[in-house]
Amino acid sequence: MYKLSRSKFIEQITTEKFFIFIDQVLFALFNFGSIFILSKLASVTIFSSFVLFQSNIFFLYIFCTFFLSAPVMVLYPKKWKDRQESYLKVLFWTNAVINVTFSIVLYYAFQRQGIVVWVGYIIGIPMLMSMFDLFKKYIFSCFRIKLYHAVISSTLLNITFFLSVIYFQDALTLSMILRLYLFTYLLANFYLLIVFSLKKIVNLNFMIPVFVNKSGDIREILSHHFNYSRWIMLGGIAFWGYSQGIYIYSNILEVNSLSIGKIRTIQNLLGIVNIFILSVENFYTPYFSKFITQKNSIEIHGLVKRLYGKNYGKVFGIIVLVFVFAVVFYDMLYVEKFGDGLLIIVLFTLSQLLLFMLRPIIISLKSLEVTHPFFKAHLMAVMVMLGLGYFLIQNFGQNGMAFTFLASNIIFALTIIYFYRTKVMQWTENSKKG
Repeated sequence: MYKLSRSKFIEQITTEKFFIFIDQVLFALFNFGSIFILSKLASVTIFSSFVLFQSNIFFLYIFCTFFLSAPVMVLYPKKWKDRQESYLKVLFWTNAVINVTFSIVLYYAFQRQGIVVWVGYIIGIPMLMSMFDLFKKYIFSCFRIKLYHAVISSTLLNITFFLSVIYFQDALTLSMILRLYLFTYLLANFYLLIVFSLKKIVNLNFMIPVFVNKSGDIREILSHHFNYSRWIMLGGIAFWGYSQGIYIYSNILEVNSLSIGKIRTIQNLLGIVNIFILSVENFYTPYFSKFITQKNSIEIHGLVKRLYGKNYGKVFGIIVLVFVFAVVFYDMLYVEKFGDGLLIIVLFTLSQLLLFMLRPIIISLKSLEVTHPFFKAHLMAVMVMLGLGYFLIQNFGQNGMAFTFLASNIIFALTIIYFYRTKVMQWTENSKKG
């Protein structure tokens, strides 16, 4: 069988980088810009309530994306190309059922935290967010839809939300903010459904709940996703614990609203690095899977080394630029509202550098379907947050939150590297000897 060389592989994938990168820029702009504009226009109390709302629904969003949409980039190219309509429909309706079911639990969690919002926002926003991610992961994996449609949907997301926020800036209650989020995601998803319809990927039958028939497809597809993602999914819950749950934890430990808003704002500024992190993952994961199916799995470690060799200088350059941007931007717009933030910016920059440098290893593990290390690594990280974080947050407040986040990410990275060395590198060496 023909084997794709690493050099040919690298050349092949460069042609589509632009659109995936632009799409990720636009989506990151939406996440970054929404926090930025709301932190400026909304009161501290409303913004802090929004941060807590977002942290809660991210639990459901992470669960759905790790279980349903993220595996698409690995599993669809390997098995489901010939049954794409059934595959997408099962994932679409499963997403809806999970969100409706678990939103009831979230509703009572909000009440216990003193956040009173309409239940429709709790159901609709995470459901539409994870649906949007599912549709885009499918676009990145199917190679049938032009990638500029993903760019258009993200552009629509930005234009609709920011124009609406500016128009309603004098009436930005928590309910109004959530209403705008709901409408924005609804419009972006509707556009992608139209594109899928024109490409004959979905039809009117797609909107009939999947559970009416094809029970065999449901079991097979969800079983495949579960077997692949069960460890990633459990790890995702733990990931939520230290990446978003830290705000809820800090609120329980009576950190004030100003500090929570400050940490979230700085995390958002450094979140620009996520543009590149997610672009790399969205772009390379389907190709790593394709590379492996062409019987080149023994060369996966060599491919990882080559990607590091070609890109480590770019990574450090990006991190330095983002750090400078965050310092300047924070001093210009936030220092009067939140106070000095240099130490926190440094700590979050180190966290982002660590996660960026780890990405090729993460992609290779996912492509090889070695997923249990993610659960163990995220679990170790959340244990650090709950244990060390209790001491740090209680004694150092906002700085303790930032140190806790960095410590959690260090433990996560060390655990992933350990499993990569013991699983992938050892397996590669044994395969070559055999």
